[in-house]
Amino acid sequence: MITIHASAVCHVRDGYTGRAMEPSSLLCALDGAPVRPLGKPGGYLVLLDLSHGDHRLSLRCHGYQEEWVDFRVGSGTRELEITMKPGAGYPFRGEITRLDLTVTRDGAPDAHRQLWLAAPAQFELKVAQTKAEAGADQFRLYCKGPEAAVPAGPYLIADGADSEIVLLRGLEGETATLAAPLRKGHSRSRPLLPAQHYRADAGGRLSAVFQTACTVEVFAEEGGLLASLTLSPGENAQTLPL
Repeated sequence: MITIHASAVCHVRDGYTGRAMEPSSLLCALDGAPVRPLGKPGGYLVLLDLSHGDHRLSLRCHGYQEEWVDFRVGSGTRELEITMKPGAGYPFRGEITRLDLTVTRDGAPDAHRQLWLAAPAQFELKVAQTKAEAGADQFRLYCKGPEAAVPAGPYLIADGADSEIVLLRGLEGETATLAAPLRKGHSRSRPLLPAQHYRADAGGRLSAVFQTACTVEVFAEEGGLLASLTLSPGENAQTLPL
């Protein structure tokens, strides 16, 4: 009997629209070598029978910045969320809000700094119970808008020094289910904002595009909530000193 193991399942979305990417439009490389994962409807790529240990999956597509994700393979199946950010040739329709952010440390570019950027969506999500306790993987969530419009994926719980990134698996009947337990407790009305992962280049620069003017929360796994950046319609060039 031949046994096939799904080592990693990747959900790939357009970072501007939130829509699932067509697997056939993506050029993939695993650990530097071309690879063709199994494509599934809804923007899913499945990597089969990988060796245990560390791997890097790189993705390219016309009109998008190159994206990659580092992950470790063990006996289970890794679930990865990947967003492709607009790049040269992206077919924008209508006006956009762009953030060109330069990250510095001690006055010099902070090369390859990894950050999360989170901004409000058309739907509004807030903690709906007195307190969502640390260690819980389910809690009540208030949704202003249809639950069906809330996608699974990474969210920032904006809660000052206790802010954290969580991976929302789903929302059903006001119950949010997470992929991993909360690391910290969060009181009622703390907002959840859709978040995307970015890497600055060698010059400490990154580019992000939003559909409307907004306030962007900047979060780092090392350092927590770093800044709130108010963006105007059109081009926004800002510097974030750390």
